[in-house]
Amino acid sequence: MRPKDLKFPFKWEERRPALYEGVLIVPQYYNKHDEWEGSLFSSGKPLSIEYCSGNGDWIIEKAKGNPDKFWVAVEKQFERVRKIWSKMHNEEINNLLIVCGEAQTFTRHYLPDAIAEEVFVNFPDPWPKDRHAKHRLIQSPFVRELARVVRKEGTATFVTDHTDYSAQMIEVMQKNSGWKALYPDPYYSNSLEDYGSSWFETLWKRKGRSFYLLQFARLSP
Repeated sequence: MRPKDLKFPFKWEERRPALYEGVLIVPQYYNKHDEWEGSLFSSGKPLSIEYCSGNGDWIIEKAKGNPDKFWVAVEKQFERVRKIWSKMHNEEINNLLIVCGEAQTFTRHYLPDAIAEEVFVNFPDPWPKDRHAKHRLIQSPFVRELARVVRKEGTATFVTDHTDYSAQMIEVMQKNSGWKALYPDPYYSNSLEDYGSSWFETLWKRKGRSFYLLQFARLSP
């Protein structure tokens, strides 16, 4: 399978939520997400979710190496979704769902309470300019949704190469009483050893960037 073999299933004006070829389409600028009645998770396996999946290198390896878990790759850009989809088929992976949609919308409207054992956010867009920082994913509304969908004693893991964004992640998570930092002050590790590799991890390592690995445990609701 090649990425271009995955076609978008409908025209823009016909957009709707749809489970198509192993991809859940969560359309943008759509106001009827609450009407979704489909069933997404029936395997009974522990659920792990990666947000900002990019080209899918990290989650493809995780799904291959951990067949006892069911994995979800959440990526907004359809061209990247096509690459994940191609790798999933070529590697014959059957414990992965791909979501083409915005992270917070998917989490809020398509995930039931306490469904996930672990979530990962790998190299989210840092929106580095001050006037654009409001667009960053890791902010209070999204963190509240994560607290709703992650089970007690489950974990949320964030990786970034952006110093200011890592500080914001720590601040936002510490303000939410549902989470506890698993790393002592300064609440992160700079090592990604045994974490898994991705396109962005390889790129930033080649450019000599530092990494920030943050992990938090879900406390009792």
